[in-house]
Amino acid sequence: MILLKPERMVRSRSRPSHTDILLRITSVSSLLKTLFIVLCLIALIGSSFRPMPGPDYAVGSVDFSTIVPEAEPQAEEDEGLFYSVYQVKRGDTVSGIAEAFDITVDTIFSVNEIQAARSIQPSQLLKVPNMSGILYQAKAGDSIDSIAEKHGISPDRLIVANGLMKNELDPGRMLFLPDAKLPSVVLREIAGDLFRWPVRGYITSWYSWRRDPFTGKNSFHNGIDIGVPSGTPVAAGMEGSVSEASYSPIMGNYVMLRHPGGWQTLYAHLSSISVKKGQYVARGNRVGLSGNTGYSTGPHLHFTVYKNGKLVNPINVLK
Repeated sequence: MILLKPERMVRSRSRPSHTDILLRITSVSSLLKTLFIVLCLIALIGSSFRPMPGPDYAVGSVDFSTIVPEAEPQAEEDEGLFYSVYQVKRGDTVSGIAEAFDITVDTIFSVNEIQAARSIQPSQLLKVPNMSGILYQAKAGDSIDSIAEKHGISPDRLIVANGLMKNELDPGRMLFLPDAKLPSVVLREIAGDLFRWPVRGYITSWYSWRRDPFTGKNSFHNGIDIGVPSGTPVAAGMEGSVSEASYSPIMGNYVMLRHPGGWQTLYAHLSSISVKKGQYVARGNRVGLSGNTGYSTGPHLHFTVYKNGKLVNPINVLK
């Protein structure tokens, strides 16, 4: 019996054959393939549990949460109404003061109750609001909505400027109407440009006491007489409607016009009448031709002015 040395035995066992090496490589390769398949299955199974795309997110869509909407212009916040005081200086005009404070002349006229633009004097103190508008005294039945609609202004600004808490208003309450304007007739009256001359000629009799040319007694002459040739066109001093167009023994052929603001004018001793009762006439439109009819001593136009039924000196309102 032959015995092998231990060293040779170990050396013989530790030396793999070519077959063993191929088997080992094949085993490792199979293991890697199996591992790869397992990983693919895990990835595939995991993807099936992802949430479905919603309306805010989808492949090829836009994420609306990232879009910043275009900023809309914001209306300037109304700061409310407050006043400052201005002392008139020599050479100041109402229009100049209004322009300096960026408000309308209507505002200064209304807030300071100015009846004539030329009446302001140096050192006079004027109230000046921080916004354009006019004063208005509430009447019975007035409401925020009705006043805003009548004057073409914002109800919201009316509420803020006056600190109003309800739509109905107490009669007699004084309100400031933001952005409202005075009627054109009122502006012309304050500016001294209310009436135009109906004819151009010489004044033969003034608005005053005088000796009556027929009786010789003192009587008050309630208008002015303007001497012009017979047949001279007579123009309406202001826009209005014809309230009367007739004849009387005193006034002869005459026309009476009713104007905005409570004004009325009379044109008398006409040779002919060019308008009819109820007709609207614009400022400067012809109402007739001058003449010598009625209680008259010669061709002329008698011109009378009334304000709310009371006589007014025509010279004070003519331009």
